[in-house]
Formats: sequence, C-alpha cells, structure tokens
Amino acid sequence: MPARIDDLLVLNANLNKTDFAKYLRDREAVLPNDFGGLGDGVADDRTSIQAAFDRAGADQKFAMIPPGTWNVSGTVTLPGGARGLIMQGTIRYTGTAPTSVLVLGDGGTIRNAEKLYTGLNVIRQTISDWSSEADIGITVRNVDASQIELRRVEGFTIGMRTLGDGRGVEDSTFTLGRIVNNRIGLDIWCATATAWNTSIRYYGGHFAQATGVNAAMDRFGVRFGNEAGAYSNHNRHVFDAPNFELRQAGSNIAIPFLNQTSGSAIIARNMRMEACSPLAARHTAGAQDCEYDIAWTNTYLVGIDYTATANRCGNAVINRHRAPASRFQRFLAGVPNTRAATFRQSATEVGVEGLITIATSTTTATFMADFCFNGLTDLTPTDRAITLAANRGLGWMLDTSQAKEFALAHWLTSGASGGRLFVRVFDGAGNVREDIAGDVLASITTMQWNGPAKGWNAGAPMDDANFNRRQTIRVGASVAYAQVGVIGFDGPIDLQSLRLYGLPEAAPAVLNGTPLLTGALFGSGRREFAAEVSWDLPSLAPGATSLLDVTVNGARAGDLAQASLVSSTRFIELDAAVWSNNTVRVMARNISAATFDLAAATLSVTVAKRRVP
Repeated sequence: MPARIDDLLVLNANLNKTDFAKYLRDREAVLPNDFGGLGDGVADDRTSIQAAFDRAGADQKFAMIPPGTWNVSGTVTLPGGARGLIMQGTIRYTGTAPTSVLVLGDGGTIRNAEKLYTGLNVIRQTISDWSSEADIGITVRNVDASQIELRRVEGFTIGMRTLGDGRGVEDSTFTLGRIVNNRIGLDIWCATATAWNTSIRYYGGHFAQATGVNAAMDRFGVRFGNEAGAYSNHNRHVFDAPNFELRQAGSNIAIPFLNQTSGSAIIARNMRMEACSPLAARHTAGAQDCEYDIAWTNTYLVGIDYTATANRCGNAVINRHRAPASRFQRFLAGVPNTRAATFRQSATEVGVEGLITIATSTTTATFMADFCFNGLTDLTPTDRAITLAANRGLGWMLDTSQAKEFALAHWLTSGASGGRLFVRVFDGAGNVREDIAGDVLASITTMQWNGPAKGWNAGAPMDDANFNRRQTIRVGASVAYAQVGVIGFDGPIDLQSLRLYGLPEAAPAVLNGTPLLTGALFGSGRREFAAEVSWDLPSLAPGATSLLDVTVNGARAGDLAQASLVSSTRFIELDAAVWSNNTVRVMARNISAATFDLAAATLSVTVAKRRVP
C-alpha cells in the first residue's frame, strides 16, 4: 500500500474507476463484494458493508465502496482503525427510522488521525420530513489532520455532521460537493464537555433545496451547535466559496449559517446566496469575530439576525454584490483631544464641546433630553485629559431608527486601561426603554442593566489584556435613539479622546447640540447658545437707553454674551451680559445727537462658554 494519503489521492486522480478498484484489490483493500455485497440497488447490502468495514478496521486497511447503488436498511460504521474510505458508488438508505446512516471513525476519546475519506455519497430513498435530528446522512467523528471529500448527501434532516465526541474534530480539510434537500446541510457539533470542533477548512459546497421540499419548514446551510452542557466555543472554521440555494418561500426562513455557540472566527468567503432570506447568519449565543463575505445575493440588504438569546455582537457582513467595495467602518464623530475641547458650563460645572455629559446616578428622568447634560460637576481638566469620576461619562446621542451597529474607541492618558461602555436606549417618542432583552449587545463584553441609571453598562473594564478596549455596539430593532459613551464606573478615568464609527451604507445623525436635546437641560456638548426675539425699541433721546431680558437656555454667569439688531442704523450701541441663569440682559443706547424711533427688528443674542485655560 502507498505510505501516504497523498499517494492515494494521486492514484485516484490518474486511474479510471476500474483500474483504481483493481489496484485496491491487488493491494488488499476491503470491499463489500468480498462479503456477498451486490451493489445492485435492490439487495440490502448493510451486512456485507459492515463486514467489510469491520475487516478494514481490524486490519488497518482502506475500505472501498465500488460503483453501484448499495442499499442499507440501517447504520454502517467504519471503525477508526481503518485508514480511510474510498467511495465510487452510492450508499442509499432504504429504512424509515431516523438514524445516522454512514458513521466514520470511532467515538469516545479515540483520535481518528490522518484519515482519507473520499467520494462520500449517501442518499435517502425517501426524503425525510425533517422532524428528527437523529436522521443524519453522514457522521464524521473525532477526525484530526484528515482529508474528507463529500460528493453528495441528500434527503436527510442533517446531511453531514462533524462530531466532537469525547475529544475533538480539528485541523482537517473538507471538500464539499452537493448537499441537497437536508434541513441542515452541514452540522458542526459537540457532544460532551471534553470535546471540541475547531480549526477546519472547507472548500466549495452546493447547499440546495428543491422547490416544494418541506416548504413550510426553516432550513440552514451550516449549523454550529452542541448538546446541553457540551463544549460550545467552536472557532476558526474557514469556508471558501460556498453556494447556498435554500429556497426561501412564504413563511419559512432560509439562512446559510446558524450559530448557536459562543466561538469566534467563523469566516465565509465569496458566498453565493440565492433564494435565501436576506440574512447571512443567525446568532443565538455569544459568537463574535465572524465574517460573512457575500459575492452574490438577491439584495444588498444582507445582515445578521441576533435572536433574543444572543449576548455578543462584533460580527460583520461584507456585501460585495451591488454594494460599496466592502463593509468597512465609517467615521461618524470624534473628539481627538477632550482637554482642548473643555469649557466651563458654570462656576462649578465642566463640559466638553461635541460630547454629551453623562450621569449614572439614580434618576427619575424618562425623556431622552433629560439624560443629556451640557456639563456637570466631577469632571476635572488635567494638563492633557479630563478626569471623569466613577459616576460620570461622555458620549453621543444617535439616531438608531435605521442604523443599528456602531464601534466605539477611546484613549486614556498614557494608554491606561479602564472605563466602561455605557448605553441608554429610547423609543421613537424619546422615552427611555428599561431592561428589555435584546436592546443592547456588545462585542467583547456582556452588557448589564443598571437600574438606578436606567442604562446598560459593560460587565468588564475596557483594556488590551482582555481584547475589549475597542468595542462594537448593536441596538435592537425597536430602539430609535441611543446614548452611547464611556463612563468611569470602577473609579476616575483620565479620558483623552473618544471616537465613534458606523457602517458605510448608513449615515445616522449624531444629535449632540441639536434643539431636539435642549429640553430642560439646555443642550448637550454645546459651547455656544443662541436666541432670537423681535424688539420694538421705544423712542430714544440722545444718550437714552432701553433694556430687554432675553431667555437663552443654558446661559450662566460668566459666559460671554453678544447681541446684534437687524437694522440699518449705526447709531444704536448694544451691550449684552448674562444677568442670571438662562437670561441675557441687552442694553440699547442711542449714541446719535438726535431722537429717533426704530421699527421692530430681530434681535439676535449669542452666549459662548469660556474655555478652560
């Protein structure tokens, strides 16, 4: 026998089927024909195939299924002792009871290493009704450093399952062919806590459904899952050019990837999606760092469905079909130097231009404007940053009615670790939404409800050691507005810079500084405030004055005030000063030598907060 798998691959590629079968016979490959098997599509060859498989396992040889249709009425299992399986024919399951028809490799803690399973071709005589997940075409157990080539699997609830049993499936290569009329085409599964399923490469694969097959039922191309309590951190599975034609119709859903695990780095490149739901994946747990690269689809509006049980985001769809070049992040807003943007809101309060000041203390507020402070106490400027107390934060208010995913980056003095994400969410009327599952997800941390503050904060500080300094945030479908920022939480932090990013297909509004957030708190992140009123000055004698108090919400004693009158005269001199909170007193003086009476005109008043020196 050739000493290496590569030798058999070369032989299989260069010999025709008859010659290759003869070669195997000459080299003592084990065939079911040697045990009475017929492969005529009529006889039940289960016993003869199992006998051949058992002999191949005992003698550490290859098993072979020659050309033909080999009917089986139940499971056939190739033990891990066999070097591999070469199929030229088809195994057809003629039974009705749910079972795993072709099982490759030993279970338990056995490591099935350096195997070659090629030409795998298993079909069901009658298409399954998809009611039982015990109905499986092919199960590949505990393979390591192996080559698996699937030619076809058709008609089962689960087409092929790769099973980490008492140990793992890892570091192997799968070449995928036709995976047809299965509810779940490829099932990447773990059965026990000591198992794993990681670091696998997949090439190709046509995951397809015929029209009318179990049309009311949901279907998926690839599933990542596990038994209750089993290993659930499946990671680094890389798919090249899979094709999904899942026949979404009516009320069913048809999604290429279903990820029920908390692993990372599921990478699919150059996917084709035809007759699928507009979703590359559905995530139901903590999967993160996954990328779905779409080469062709029916729509450019392809996303990821995060169910109510999902507790992580930080995944991406890269849609190359009739879309921007790829789905990279877009800069939305930022303050590169918080110290330089600091101003005095009042004698005791400090704010940062462009940023909302956030308080996380107990609040009775319910409307979003009442959570947006222009400045507060416990913000202390330093020589190059601004120190936020544990119950203080800085951030933005965002329109999230359409855009749902954002990335936040921050920097503390000297690159220190610290600070936590903080998110408040609101409905379309601007009312705060309280503790609703699915409203807020983050990429590398679990968001926790903070009842007194009526917001969500990260479950851990942001630092490089835990790879969570840079965070992605995703808000739920019903969230119309979101306040997003960084808070001290664990203690004071020296915040130097803060930046916000979004996805390129959307340009959501950053609402800081707009009248929408004025409310009772007079703005957010604003250093300048303005008001306009109509002023009908009385008749003024030379040197006479007239006073008018103008409401400018947000004005405080010490602010710089200016006034201008929309009039062509140059003989009215205006002075303005903040007289009391929210009030600017304007004095008009007649500096001419004659008495005159002006018609009503627009008076504009501007107040500017003082910079912190």
